[in-house]
Amino acid sequence: MASTVKRAFRCLLDGLRSLPPRRRVGGPGRSKAPRVVVIRRFNSKDRRRASTSGGPAAAATAPVTIRVATFNAAMFSMAPAVPPPAHDDDDGEGCSSWRGPASGSALARRPKRGILKGQSSASASAAPASPDGERRRHVCISLPDDEITPHRSSASARMVTRPATNGGGGGSGSGSGRWKSVFGAVWEHQQHYQQRRQKQRQKQKQKQEQEQATTSRSASAARRRSVAEVLREVGADMVALQNVRAEEGRGMRPLSELAEGLGMRFVFAESWAPEYGNAVLSRWPIKRWKAHRLADHSDFRNVLRATIDVPGAGEVSFYCTHLDHLDESLRMKQVNSILRFADGRHHILAGGLNALDATDYSADRWAAIAKYHEQIGKPAPKAEVMRHLKAKRYVDAKDFAAGVCEALVVAPNGQDAQGTCKYGTRVDYILASPNSPYRFVPGSYAVVPSRGTSDHHIVMV
Repeated sequence: MASTVKRAFRCLLDGLRSLPPRRRVGGPGRSKAPRVVVIRRFNSKDRRRASTSGGPAAAATAPVTIRVATFNAAMFSMAPAVPPPAHDDDDGEGCSSWRGPASGSALARRPKRGILKGQSSASASAAPASPDGERRRHVCISLPDDEITPHRSSASARMVTRPATNGGGGGSGSGSGRWKSVFGAVWEHQQHYQQRRQKQRQKQKQKQEQEQATTSRSASAARRRSVAEVLREVGADMVALQNVRAEEGRGMRPLSELAEGLGMRFVFAESWAPEYGNAVLSRWPIKRWKAHRLADHSDFRNVLRATIDVPGAGEVSFYCTHLDHLDESLRMKQVNSILRFADGRHHILAGGLNALDATDYSADRWAAIAKYHEQIGKPAPKAEVMRHLKAKRYVDAKDFAAGVCEALVVAPNGQDAQGTCKYGTRVDYILASPNSPYRFVPGSYAVVPSRGTSDHHIVMV
């Protein structure tokens, strides 16, 4: 055994001696120290670095965060879909102001109209002098915008006078005095008239400025927010819209304008009236979509399914619906129709379910809601729909709400959840289907005020 090992070792040495010499780099002063190879241990920190930069396989397993929202746009009747276009004559404060012609324009070069033509400086210098050596002084009275102003060819205005003569020819001294008194009275009257006109113009200008400021404040308050502006503040990647208007004859406006203003794609399905219905906005491509009529063929409401290609997460099924607002039994039929339509596929269900969750309210609050429904002629509140969905193990995004609520959305006494409609109750929901791969982020649920753009608030997660 020892001889065999010795023979193998000798063969290995002979093979090494037969190799060509290694080529060295550098001069004769190069260090002959052996090259050292360091082998690092793969610790936990290195594993985390490799997992985050492990290529497409690692990126596919990394979670992708998506912002989802639902909003009842109230048919764009309370606010425009997009802000009104800015006019060219806008002064930046919401009020328009007239701008005069440019100095080089033809209108600016047009001479003023007057009842007496002013004498030019050249003609004035060439005019014959009076017998007593004085030149006659002239006046130009122009009437722009019903206004009498003296011609100001010099620092002071000039009036027409006749020079006094010492004897005959041009008349007596009394005649000259009459001319001076007449034109002096005209000049004095003109000065008083200008002062009165100037005061009137100042008062009128101040009044116009006050009216414009009031109009500007009211106009800015009236268009303080548009639907596009409040949705842009939310920053959602996918939005379920109910009660939107899309006129086919006008290029699906105003829904198309809203989507363009947000930089999103959209699909639309008519629901309770022609050109009115549900829509889905998406920041990413919408690969497929389908509208399903709820309950039966006589039901005009529907659920709109959009299959969205989310980068890093694949296809996400996003459902938008708007259920009946009066009859709970009809809502139960509509919900069961949605469940059959889903057929076990994972999805996110968002929209106006118009149903109440009994766990949101205390007994006193529920009694107050029932009393109010009776006063306004609505059916008594029921909670079968939400109880049925939770029995089907749907996950409510409200369970992932943060501890601090939006100050502008008040939760009435005896109510654990913020209201989403004008009655103060929660009727708009975002739900995840049972056993779906979608997980709500804790603390991400919020009810965002619509700021007067609708009678519903925005629900997002």
